[in-house]
Amino acid sequence: MRRSRAIICLTLTICLLLGAATPALAAAPVKWTITSPYDAVDWDSWQAYKFQPHCHTNASDGYPTIHEFVQHHYDLDYDIVALTDHGTLNRGWNEQPQLVPLVRLVKKERTKLAPIEPLSDEEYEAILNGTADSPTRTHAGGMLDVPLGIELNMATPVADCHLTGYWSEYGQGLAGVYGDYETPAAGVREAGGISMLSHVGEYVYVDKDSADHVGQKIDEYYVNKFARVFLDNAGSCVGMGINSATDAHTRCDRILYDQILQKTIPNGVTPWGFCFADSHSLSSENDAYTMLMMDDLSLPETRRAMEQGTSFAVSHYSNGFELNGMQELPGYSDDLALWDDPAYYDSCDTPMVTRITTGDDGIITVEGTNFDRITWVSNCEVIKREEGVAGGVATLDLNDPALLNTPELYVRFYITGPHGICYAQPFTILREGQTLEPVDVPKTRDISTRLRTLVTVLDWLLFRWSPVVWIFKYFALGYDPIRQIGQSFGS
Repeated sequence: MRRSRAIICLTLTICLLLGAATPALAAAPVKWTITSPYDAVDWDSWQAYKFQPHCHTNASDGYPTIHEFVQHHYDLDYDIVALTDHGTLNRGWNEQPQLVPLVRLVKKERTKLAPIEPLSDEEYEAILNGTADSPTRTHAGGMLDVPLGIELNMATPVADCHLTGYWSEYGQGLAGVYGDYETPAAGVREAGGISMLSHVGEYVYVDKDSADHVGQKIDEYYVNKFARVFLDNAGSCVGMGINSATDAHTRCDRILYDQILQKTIPNGVTPWGFCFADSHSLSSENDAYTMLMMDDLSLPETRRAMEQGTSFAVSHYSNGFELNGMQELPGYSDDLALWDDPAYYDSCDTPMVTRITTGDDGIITVEGTNFDRITWVSNCEVIKREEGVAGGVATLDLNDPALLNTPELYVRFYITGPHGICYAQPFTILREGQTLEPVDVPKTRDISTRLRTLVTVLDWLLFRWSPVVWIFKYFALGYDPIRQIGQSFGS
């Protein structure tokens, strides 16, 4: 009897021990493969360089001359600037661009049809090598001039559908077709350059400044359309603007961006997110910009960083869902006296990331400055928000059961502080044993496709060989028909 009781007690003990051990076994952490664009960054030796990807002068529809534009960006401590006037290729800040007179005339209240005023060769060299005089510049080194910057689809009706191009001869004087992102993206790619989609919210929504759309997903038509642009021009169309100017008409572009990532990442393409001022006046040149992590300040490194995503998108504004409603970030004033004072911006210390580490245990650690909250996003859903971040260090554990939603495919984060918002690029995430399965992204057949076909046929049959049309295009649009004909025949 005693032996039977002993056996029963022993059996119960073993069962209890096994029962206690089972949850521990079940809770064994999953291994992860985290692919981050920042894996290439040497955080101890690389620097963050302030980059303006998109801005304007009176060479198209802006207020400042090229001379004023360059000097003011230099005063604002920019390291790299891409001048992207409408339909007008930037051939250097010391060169007179080939103008698009019709655009300047339409925006006469801004341009005044005044002289362009490029830099002199001496002034240009001083800006490039960092010896130019400035009352406020604190950065060592000069300011790079990104070659052949341009805003494409310069004259599309109803709603803007713009792209910016760089390092490519494509686009001078081309008016564009409404809704046709595909043709200019392909044109830049074939010409050996890179491009990014601009403020796509201006095309997606007719009432682009309305707050009614905040937090709502975008129609699948647009998601497929833009995802296809990235897939068809992989390596050339490098990303899209996710927050531009004061963010009034781009407040839903981050949601669209997340939807696009769900289409492109499974197909092996990750477009990057950019911020830019899209400035048309000196007062708005510091609204938003992108910080490029680079080994040195050079044009090859600039292009590499744009292509590979070693960057952070930064803005003083967020009118979207990031701040739980419509509000301007504090610390940024509408007082024009402050807008015109370059020194004011020095007091607006925007958030910035200083180090990111990842591991196969699924833990991502972020270090940074000037932020007190971090938000993590995966597939259009907030999975974690941490307030009152202590010491400028925050972590995400992909295995944490307390996450608000399950992370899948990718994660990205943004940090916010009293003077701005900083968006990181997405990290692709795969659980151990998981693989990426391609998804179908159909080509979009819409009004832009039909318009482009019609315009192409009419151009070949009626316009391309007409001297009268050549004269109009040359003098009104700054378009060189002879060069275009040569390119058509591969010469």
